[in-house]
Amino acid sequence: MEGEINGSVHPIFTRDPEDFMQYLNKQVSVLKEDGKEVTGWVYTIDPVSESFVLLSFTDDKTQLDIVMGPSVRQVSVLDENSETYKKRIEAMFRPPEVEALSEEELEKRKNVLKSWLLKNRLPVQVAGNNGELLSISDALFIEPPYGVENCRSTNEIILGRIQGLIKNMPSDQEEWC
Repeated sequence: MEGEINGSVHPIFTRDPEDFMQYLNKQVSVLKEDGKEVTGWVYTIDPVSESFVLLSFTDDKTQLDIVMGPSVRQVSVLDENSETYKKRIEAMFRPPEVEALSEEELEKRKNVLKSWLLKNRLPVQVAGNNGELLSISDALFIEPPYGVENCRSTNEIILGRIQGLIKNMPSDQEEWC
């Protein structure tokens, strides 16, 4: 059977990734096999390796810890308030050009690009937890600030074609509306 390792099934086939979602953006304490404890705010969890990426904030420093899945013995939630550091955590991993744009400017860029893609008969939809992504048939995703370099796809042909289409988008929206 696929996923079997020496007669046992790999945890990725038995554990629901949704189980890990309960920890996102929350402060947790991770007890490791060696008895050491790591505390921090959960940025993400890899559902395959079950590794945790934790951030700890002090006055002027931010520390990033990666706790590898096999060493995790127990996870305890210390602070349920996921909004406490959520914006600070998200801002750390956003490109600087995204930070320079206001929410209104980002929304306008997203809508103009979406209109351009629809005009070119592509099945584009808004995706992501906060509606921040544009998705084309789940084969390509465009992240803020919605430029050529913000396209993500595992299919190089689709990626190249969509990037070319975005490069050729007229700067004056009235030209093509």
